[in-house]
Amino acid sequence: MTAVISALRTFPAFLQDRRLLWPGYILVMCLLSAVCFGSLKDHLLDVHDHETFQDNIAIGEDFSFFFSPEKQQPTGRPAADLVKYVAYEIGGNDPGFFHLLVAAVHTVAALLLASLCWRLGMGPRLSLAGGLLFLVNVAHFQAVHHISALDYGASTSSSPRMCPSPLRIGAGERQVWGFTSMGWRWRSPR
Repeated sequence: MTAVISALRTFPAFLQDRRLLWPGYILVMCLLSAVCFGSLKDHLLDVHDHETFQDNIAIGEDFSFFFSPEKQQPTGRPAADLVKYVAYEIGGNDPGFFHLLVAAVHTVAALLLASLCWRLGMGPRLSLAGGLLFLVNVAHFQAVHHISALDYGASTSSSPRMCPSPLRIGAGERQVWGFTSMGWRWRSPR
């Protein structure tokens, strides 16, 4: 047990060199994502995935169907629907391609979460550990394994980039309070 605690105190070596920190962390997260989610390319359709694929075909035939309430899988999320349609144009209705896309978006969300935590004042170890735990958390099973759940990963990926924006407006010599769009409040870093 003492060896484990000692290893965690020096974990990992690239934290000491700031130039290697993010490239090393991204590499570790991508490798971990490949190990955890690489087999998703062999998954087939589940839950609402078939309906999503049918909607992609219909939109490809007539783009006005994109705005139709007659969709088989109406989400009410036009940005996520557009991401799914663009992915369809790139990779077709290949379940393996879509599953790996969902895993990639989830990995980006985990990286952005680590970046957000660090920018909000958490230490590097805690920030990076938070991103890593978000990546491998089993509670995300549905959001990572279902193609139709690409919406959740896409929205999660955009959220961390938006939250710090109000904090950066007044950050400087004086202390200011920052607000996120959800109403959470915290003291901004100097």
